[in-house]
Amino acid sequence: MSNINPTTGTIAFRLKQSTSKKETPILFEYSFGRGNRIKYSTGYKILPKYWDIKNQKIRAIASLDNRDDVNNKLLKIKTDFSTALSELEEAEKHDKDILKSIYDVVMKRSEPKEASLPKLKFLQFADDFVETKENAVNSGINLTAVTIRSYKQTIKQLKDFNNTYRYKLDFDTIDVPFYYAFVSFLEEKEYSLNTIGKHIKNIIALMNRATEDGINTNLKYKHRDFKRLSEKTTSIYLNTEEIENLYKLDLSFNKDWERARDIFLIGYYTGQRVSDYNGLTGKNIKIFDGREVFEIYQKKTKKTVYIPIHPRIKEIINKRYNGNLPAKMPDHLINSLIKKVGRKAKIKDDVVTKKTVGGKLSEKTIDKHELIGTHTARRSFCTNAYLSKMPVIDIMALSGHTTEKEFYNYIKVTPQERAVKIADSAFFK
Repeated sequence: MSNINPTTGTIAFRLKQSTSKKETPILFEYSFGRGNRIKYSTGYKILPKYWDIKNQKIRAIASLDNRDDVNNKLLKIKTDFSTALSELEEAEKHDKDILKSIYDVVMKRSEPKEASLPKLKFLQFADDFVETKENAVNSGINLTAVTIRSYKQTIKQLKDFNNTYRYKLDFDTIDVPFYYAFVSFLEEKEYSLNTIGKHIKNIIALMNRATEDGINTNLKYKHRDFKRLSEKTTSIYLNTEEIENLYKLDLSFNKDWERARDIFLIGYYTGQRVSDYNGLTGKNIKIFDGREVFEIYQKKTKKTVYIPIHPRIKEIINKRYNGNLPAKMPDHLINSLIKKVGRKAKIKDDVVTKKTVGGKLSEKTIDKHELIGTHTARRSFCTNAYLSKMPVIDIMALSGHTTEKEFYNYIKVTPQERAVKIADSAFFK
């Protein structure tokens, strides 16, 4: 009979007194970690001479009628305990009270009760919630893949936190002390303030859902100190002159740079998110009243928008892609290449960036082109369209912003630029 070895320990059977001349109890023993061990009685006794130490079972003695029954019972104890052990979190596998409760259930000394199951129910709920939503995403409905990935990252951090501090995380322990401990834990990992805020936001969302479902009754997470942390990131937009420089730049020497630039410009002239503008094909082109437009189903808003095809997009596809749109390129590759293109286009104004990392505010000055990314295309469109006096309601209809407050927070207009725009209004004429 071989040992059953769980993830973090070893299960074995030993005799209480292996040198005794009399019957001695057969003990269940579980060793975990350095120096940690629990021992419990199996309820059986045997003469040591009948015990097979190596295989931890009763020897094949013909005079022992119930030998097979006892050996099978010992094997079942091992199997049932190991199975229950595999369902625990790492921190629980070191909790002697939980281990004893498992053994009691295995030996039928107590029946398992829902209220005292040795499981971290909050993390189970979180895993089940994400799995359910992930299946819904794969069916084309519900949360986006990006949101699902965000939840998974949060759950991973919670499990790491729980195992590191043996916190016994559950619904009733998610309170203000947990909040400060978890934030400190993430700061020690040198995560940015916005990343920490994202995890807090996800925890609140999971707790809200559990509360709505009647699973959670602890409302301490609603305390005003249990709040999402955030800070404004350094975002830029490219003005019309910089867009012009990008457009006119000769990149025929490097087709990857050229395609990344062209896809970026398509994003700019459509005002879409990268998930919507990267990968457009001829199937997206429709004709209404003699005008060619893009028909785009926005993945985030779940709405279909119609966008006039800018003359420059026509020039791009006719000049370099035989009337077709450039082939889709991985987002991360566009982000990498467009910075190099921006440098070549001499987009290099100094930009001061501020970011809180590991609880400390850092500040540095970098060239503007280093901040260009796929998102810059849409932000540049919104800002330049606003400064060109395009009605905000029309810009929002294309960009997918749902409120004016959201839109004005998104665009990057300086006080001076806003003043010039206001000066052009009829009131100041």
